[in-house]
Amino acid sequence: MKSLISIFIIFTIALRPVLPLLDYALNYDYIVSRLCENRNRPQLDCNGICYLSKELVKVSDSSPKQENSKINISGFIDAFIVNETFTFKSLFTGITHKVKPSVYYSDFYDFTSQTRIFRPPLVSIF
Repeated sequence: MKSLISIFIIFTIALRPVLPLLDYALNYDYIVSRLCENRNRPQLDCNGICYLSKELVKVSDSSPKQENSKINISGFIDAFIVNETFTFKSLFTGITHKVKPSVYYSDFYDFTSQTRIFRPPLVSIF
């Protein structure tokens, strides 16, 4: 039940910017006839777009501003993936070796756990 509620909340947050568009599509006739600012001037051919633009501005103003929306890729330049097979010729035997890069993480760290916990010697005063 908790997961269902959390999924509902996530979808509500994700679809919040789309809700004014959905409202405009579903209530098109009502918006054009009652809520449009230019309903008395049909030559402008607004059809409720003025109302839609105001609603979209409300939604975008209520959402938090992201001042730095550009992604900085300078840190990604050093990391890349090689899918090619490296080929090199041995200087000693003339045998060609093919080495395929490993996609798995190799851990060279070795940890030996002790069975006993080290306790310092007791020091007696006097």
